[in-house]
Amino acid sequence: MENISETLSFIGQGAFVVAMLRKVLQRANSEKKDGNYSTGSSSLPLSADDFLSLLASCKGNRTSLIKYDGNVKADRRDLNTPDYMIPRYCGLIRLTGTFPLNCEPNLTELINCGAITPVALHFVRNRGAVPNLDWSSHRIQVCGNVNKRRDFTMDDLKRMHSVSLPILMVSAANRGKEQNMLEQTNNFNRGAGAISNTIWTGVPLRDVLRIAGVTKVTPERQFVCFSGPSGELSGGVDGSYGTCIPLSRALDPSHDVIIAYAQNGEKLRPDHGYPVRVIIPGFIGGRMVKWLTKIEVTPGPSTNFYHLRENRILPSHINSELAEREGWWNRPEYTFNELNINSVISCPAHGDTIEISDRNLTVKGYAYSGGGRSIIRVEVSLDNGQTWRLARHYHPCPATKYGKQWCWAYWTHDIPRRDLNGVHYLMCRAWDESNNTQPSDLTWNTSGVGNNHYFKIKVNEIDSDKISFDHPTEPGSLPGGWMGSISGGHAVMFTKTPKLTVDRARLEFANVAREFNPVILPDATQSLSSIASVSPVLQKQHYTPPPPGAKLYRMREIEEHDSEEDAWILIKDRVYDVNRYVSEGHHPGGNASITMNAGTDATEDFEAVHSAKAWKQLEAFAIGYLDPRDNPAAVSISDKDVDNSKTALSSTPASRVALTTGPVNLLQFALAHPEVYGDTLVGEAAEAEAFDRMWDGAQRDAGDAPIALDPKKWIPLVCDAKVPLSHDTILLRLKLESEGHQCGLPVGYHLYLRGDRNGKKVMRAYTPSSLNGTLGAVEFVIKIYFPNDHPNFPEGGQLTQYLNAVNVGDVVEVKGPMGHIKYAGCGRLLVDKNEHIIDKMTMIGGGTGVAPMLQMIVAVLANPADKTQIKFLFANKTTKDVLLKYTLDRLQRENPDRFSVHYTVTKGDEHWSGSMGRVNKKMIAEYCFPAHDSRAQSKTVALLCGPPSLEEDTCIPALRELGYENENIIQY
Repeated sequence: MENISETLSFIGQGAFVVAMLRKVLQRANSEKKDGNYSTGSSSLPLSADDFLSLLASCKGNRTSLIKYDGNVKADRRDLNTPDYMIPRYCGLIRLTGTFPLNCEPNLTELINCGAITPVALHFVRNRGAVPNLDWSSHRIQVCGNVNKRRDFTMDDLKRMHSVSLPILMVSAANRGKEQNMLEQTNNFNRGAGAISNTIWTGVPLRDVLRIAGVTKVTPERQFVCFSGPSGELSGGVDGSYGTCIPLSRALDPSHDVIIAYAQNGEKLRPDHGYPVRVIIPGFIGGRMVKWLTKIEVTPGPSTNFYHLRENRILPSHINSELAEREGWWNRPEYTFNELNINSVISCPAHGDTIEISDRNLTVKGYAYSGGGRSIIRVEVSLDNGQTWRLARHYHPCPATKYGKQWCWAYWTHDIPRRDLNGVHYLMCRAWDESNNTQPSDLTWNTSGVGNNHYFKIKVNEIDSDKISFDHPTEPGSLPGGWMGSISGGHAVMFTKTPKLTVDRARLEFANVAREFNPVILPDATQSLSSIASVSPVLQKQHYTPPPPGAKLYRMREIEEHDSEEDAWILIKDRVYDVNRYVSEGHHPGGNASITMNAGTDATEDFEAVHSAKAWKQLEAFAIGYLDPRDNPAAVSISDKDVDNSKTALSSTPASRVALTTGPVNLLQFALAHPEVYGDTLVGEAAEAEAFDRMWDGAQRDAGDAPIALDPKKWIPLVCDAKVPLSHDTILLRLKLESEGHQCGLPVGYHLYLRGDRNGKKVMRAYTPSSLNGTLGAVEFVIKIYFPNDHPNFPEGGQLTQYLNAVNVGDVVEVKGPMGHIKYAGCGRLLVDKNEHIIDKMTMIGGGTGVAPMLQMIVAVLANPADKTQIKFLFANKTTKDVLLKYTLDRLQRENPDRFSVHYTVTKGDEHWSGSMGRVNKKMIAEYCFPAHDSRAQSKTVALLCGPPSLEEDTCIPALRELGYENENIIQY
């Protein structure tokens, strides 16, 4: 049988004949128990000769169709999914894991196949399992405001007048990963290969509607709604996928809307809608409903859940939660229907390397537009869009008799190699017959669709005669691309910072200041990977077994529910299914705050940050208990173990115990013991050195450097240095996985630090003092809260004391980045994805609230193009408590036109030059910006970070009285 197929391919028979015979042979060899997907070309209206003639007119490549469409089979990756018997091409790039299938072809492979895409390479968008439908029993119901309700069988459609047309299908999310690199959307990581051009055969929709008595638009007949099988999906009333188009478009013969049952000369394949689907030329793929079961004529647009919640280009400041709360999903003006204009460079491909010689470099790619509009030109730029060169382009498929162009254009341009000297980026843009062109910059939207800004590939000089190329992204989870490969990771790039080396032996003083009963951490010689593989278990002191008859889950079952689409969490031995809560999107910190812990024991994280109200809300999602066999706390602790722990406790040296009862002057101790530090800088000198590293990094771009951290996982980082800056403040430097790794930290976001203290996990959010470009390391300024340092907190700060006990070579767990405030540069401030375009920032901070302020201040001032002005009012209790004064004073001194800082302390001395007293309305009016005038073009916001008494009781009321609107008062 295989020999027959090979012989047919070898002698060059038409793709239609080969596909037909191959399917016949496959069906003769194996049948599915519950009815086979009867794909194939037998008895279709389009003859083999007609198909081959149409293929030739479209400049299609018969060899490619034979090569790929004959090379499909059941994929072993689908073995344990509902799609296990569906034949697929194994070379497709899967974008959302194994199931459901969402994929696209390699871009180079796609273009090399020619103008007509093999069905095997066609991109796929599935939201669930592929329905098991049968040609003979399938029905399409035509209903609604029609004169004659009618059910059509597949044979009914086959007997009607048919048409065959080459039509381009493009995912609305084509190039969507580029948007995700700026900030995660609701969509997954589509590359530039979510596009396919095939020949579709079917019945004109207008003919089907005519049989139902619908021939014109009336007030009661405005839209045609399409639906797939009920119960197919989880969303909506009936679990169907549905959408609609205007009835006027359906009835217009020039728009060629068809009910299709064949693709490239054979019946539809299961992934593409078998046995029937809608094809709407010039529209996004999301409107072309697969597995069509109902056509309904209505006075208004579809109310289907997926029509309302997908494929809408909302304003860039609108996120899913705001859209839900304010009704943005229901605004029809934001519906994405017709394709917008787009173009892509396919050659050189990502990662290609060439040697510069006298020959030309041929750049090529594709372009398309929506609504049947032809591409009239494609241009290439070598100087970041300052000048443009005209490329050669052509449409391989002819326009329709109405002049509509439903297919893509190909383009090429030859660049003399000498012109590539000094070129940093190659860019392309297209124009259509309505003189639409692509925008220069990316515009984010929460649906992650419609991305069509200039396509830009980076040119890297390897040496004097060799260059390589990086595309903006690679599809799915594939690494690579100059925009990065982690959501939100496209930020300011940095170069490697000087390594801060401190010998471990010189930090033995920390053992003296170490807390009572110090934690034992992994040896510094262990690799990070080996440390990460060890899962430390928290020994719970009060274990309560599950109630009799309770539903029990093994830990491995819980770990399987570890995604945003399927999230369970374990908290205090109880199992919670939080999928409904996630789907409703009510969490104030966003769904990521929940899904980052999916499939794990989230007890420590939940306890650390949630109130009694949150515990009460959690109860509604409980589904069972952790099986005691997987619960180490279920094992009794013997009396001997308890006695040993008491002995160990009492053996702690008296000198060490004494030091835990009150504050230790860290800087004074360091200065008094130079033998410990040697030449290592401490105090203000160390802060000055850190300033230089911070500033150097802030002016550079980390690019596609690999990201070391993960917002869903605790990553162990080794302490590289711990240097005292003041009596109670340290600079903590943690090494990333390698010197080439970045944090992936947007400006405004923070990281969580975690450790074990006295047998219990302690954690807290910290904003690094280093920006994202500090490759190889991340730095924090940590204020240590010692026991008895404050009468209201006799035990001191648990995490800060843990960090004070960390030595060089010890490990600290880090997770993130996370946050709800993001500064995107040049006055663009995003707060829960609500966008503020600002000119001035008032900042009011108290104590350690300086950390997030400093991060944003440095990001603004280090960018010469950013003209944002900042005034910072910084409050502290005493002069000794003022953190980072050297850094703030230097920033003001070197940027007097853009930044000013004013200090106030509750208790000062005769040498204090700032204000004295608590922050008040008069102080804010004198040292901060006035509220912006709504009639003026400039905008001012106020950022607050400090204790509740500062923010809620003082600053917010005063700012309101001074004219600040609520939306312009932003709390960290």
